Amino acid sequence: MSAQTRLQVLREMMAEAFLALDAQGNIHELNHRAASLLGLPHGRCEGLTPWAAQPALAGTPLHERLLDALTTREPARFLSELPSGVWLEVSVRPVGGEMWVLATDITRRQRAENDAARTDERFRQLGERFQVALESAQMAVWETNLVTGQVFRSEGHDRLYGYPQPLAEWTHEQFLASLHPDDRPAVEAQVSSIFHNDVLSYSSTFRTHWPDDSWHWLNSRARVIRDANGRVMVVRGAILDITALKETEEALHEAVRTRDDFLSLASHELRTPLTSLRLQMDLVRRLAQVSPNEPLGSAKVTARLESSDRQLKRLGALLDNLLDVSRIRTGKLDFELTHGDLATVVEDLAARFADEAKQAGVELEARVDGPAPCRFDRLRMEQVVSNLIANALRYGRGTPVHVWLRQQGGELRLTVRDHGPGVPLAERERIFQRFAQAQGSARTGGLG
Repeated sequence: MSAQTRLQVLREMMAEAFLALDAQGNIHELNHRAASLLGLPHGRCEGLTPWAAQPALAGTPLHERLLDALTTREPARFLSELPSGVWLEVSVRPVGGEMWVLATDITRRQRAENDAARTDERFRQLGERFQVALESAQMAVWETNLVTGQVFRSEGHDRLYGYPQPLAEWTHEQFLASLHPDDRPAVEAQVSSIFHNDVLSYSSTFRTHWPDDSWHWLNSRARVIRDANGRVMVVRGAILDITALKETEEALHEAVRTRDDFLSLASHELRTPLTSLRLQMDLVRRLAQVSPNEPLGSAKVTARLESSDRQLKRLGALLDNLLDVSRIRTGKLDFELTHGDLATVVEDLAARFADEAKQAGVELEARVDGPAPCRFDRLRMEQVVSNLIANALRYGRGTPVHVWLRQQGGELRLTVRDHGPGVPLAERERIFQRFAQAQGSARTGGLG
């Protein structure tokens, strides 16, 4: 065969498309592969431009890049997608007065790359969403490869240990150092157990110390991955901040304790005046049986009725206190402020406690510099003054009680003073807690 014939056979055997264009872009030669890929009529397109022979190629990136190459007469290499969806890798090189074009079908490779790119993008988006989910849940994931020594931790891991920015490294020693002393032995024993037992997973709850000296609760769940011989290879897990959960749990426990204390104290305090009231009623009933003609206004009947009235008032005050405890817990304790004379309130209450003080053998002295006009809630002020006087009588150990209302520096000052042992300095904050009384002394009544 002649060299020309041999060259034609070679072009037809090529897997690539081959085009030879003249200086104006007209097709001089092409092989069947080129006609098939470009949709050109083989044997009937010589002397025509590719885009004239196949109008669908006009205006495509291939058309534009070939025109650029014909103008510049410079070699070029580029990718181009045909209207049919076929991707070509095109090489253009000037040869003599012609421009040779060699194109390879890379559709499968390009689609695979596009699929890989889309997969990478989906993984990137999933990773971002996963990170947002971890941060929203105050959670982090970690993995320790015991073979390579590499430690992986998610972006929010170090924040769970109180570091706003990720640390350069994180070691097992740093983890142990952050643990609460009471929690460290249990955590160390649990971690050690995975090397001596066939542990596949474990969970631990512990407190960790933050750089700002606060303590936070974390829950860690981990899975142990072993080789065929049972040797630990990788440990991976997730950490969740459960500080808020622990605080809520403690608040619930406190609420239950408060409720139990409340019910215990309330039942005890209500039982005392009820027992006394029942006793007075029994005495009145016996008096009526023994002395049926005893007049209602006699000293014996009056004394019993007065004692009953005191117990009823005590019951009423206890019920008011119980209602106030409920209102305070629900934030519904309201005040009705009106203008009035506080001096009359203090004088009336001092007179009301006079009999109780006399029976207890306590000297009760009230000094009121009135009038004392001001704006206050009468019911609440009566409760405050009553509580102060009742406490003085109860805890003063029989010493005189002085009540003094005076004007001082444009203000009103109310003082209730007894001469008992007082409240120890260490107890002065605690006794204002619910149902609290000074430690070391027997409970003498009241809800605290």
